[in-house]
Amino acid sequence: MSNASPILRHYSQSRDPVEAARELFDGLYQEDMESVIFFCSVEYDLPALARALKNQFGDIMLIGCTTAGEITPLGTGKGSITGFSLPKSSFAVEAALIENLHHFSFSDTKILLSEVMQAFRSKAFMPVESHSFAFSLLDGLSIREELVLKSLSDSLGDIPLVGGSAGDDLFFKDTHVFFGDRFYRNAAVIILVNTSCPFEVFSTHHLTPEDNKLVVTAADAAARIVHELNAEPAALEYAQAVGVPLDELSLTTFALYPIGVKLHDQFHIRAVQRVNDDLSLTLFCAIDEGVVLSTGRRGDIVEHLRTTLEYLKKQVGSPQLIIGCECIFRQLEIDELQIHTVISGLLREFNVIGFYTYGEQFNAQHVNQTFSGVAIGMPQA
Repeated sequence: MSNASPILRHYSQSRDPVEAARELFDGLYQEDMESVIFFCSVEYDLPALARALKNQFGDIMLIGCTTAGEITPLGTGKGSITGFSLPKSSFAVEAALIENLHHFSFSDTKILLSEVMQAFRSKAFMPVESHSFAFSLLDGLSIREELVLKSLSDSLGDIPLVGGSAGDDLFFKDTHVFFGDRFYRNAAVIILVNTSCPFEVFSTHHLTPEDNKLVVTAADAAARIVHELNAEPAALEYAQAVGVPLDELSLTTFALYPIGVKLHDQFHIRAVQRVNDDLSLTLFCAIDEGVVLSTGRRGDIVEHLRTTLEYLKKQVGSPQLIIGCECIFRQLEIDELQIHTVISGLLREFNVIGFYTYGEQFNAQHVNQTFSGVAIGMPQA
């Protein structure tokens, strides 16, 4: 048997920032903490929470983000803070903050990531390429995910990347990442993890494309706005394609009737965020004129999740942690189907800790409506 310390998982449902930070620390503390990663509701007074977390965790590497819902040791929830601590006995972690995403520079970021990779390689105790993964947290309203991922992909080489975009409980006003001792807007955090534990990076969904075409005939790619589909106002054409009256379109509609791009044998969802006054559609993901979209058919989300979790268990053994990035649209579907208890039970059974996102990252791709993350097995002897 290995003498390595386990990953610890905990949460707090206290709305008081000081009490929440204390409860999280009490549940995650171990003598050889390498890093702590957390996910929290925007209902907290974030500056107060940042101070409380710093007071509790001191110099421990502390990274996190705000959410559109949390996945805790009890299952799914809202208004809480949850996280996990990685022990030095099995993990070496290096991280970097990328600020001012609205003025994102490939050259500046390349220099930063080069320095981080150098520090990471010096800390790693296992072969880097075969025993490492990267985890990213991005401002979910930055509209810069694709640019950041391109830069990260170039720097990471063969190291797999997965992550999520911070949320704010569907207010779509302020999303934050946390690094060091404060919350940041318009920023991203990249976390490099080297481990002796078996792990599996994954991204999956339960959707299949239908046999129709919605061609983007007018769009503002920079703003992720589709003005026309099939030369008609985008919202009108979408409403007709999914059989929902225009005045009933909502986030739940977009979750239940997704659209996406068929690419080889993959179906990449392009989630719709809102209908605009001019009947254009704002999306969560990159879009451009000429892109051919299709509507998606939903499978059984419960069975698909169960199958995915069982597969991950086969790959890494009984998981001591699955870091889960769940798209908020999946939560909307779960709410509509009233299957929260079943989903929550599955996430709890397989030790999933994570959050509901405004988008997910998988290697060089920014994806929507997926369950993505990293399954981590028990320490090896």
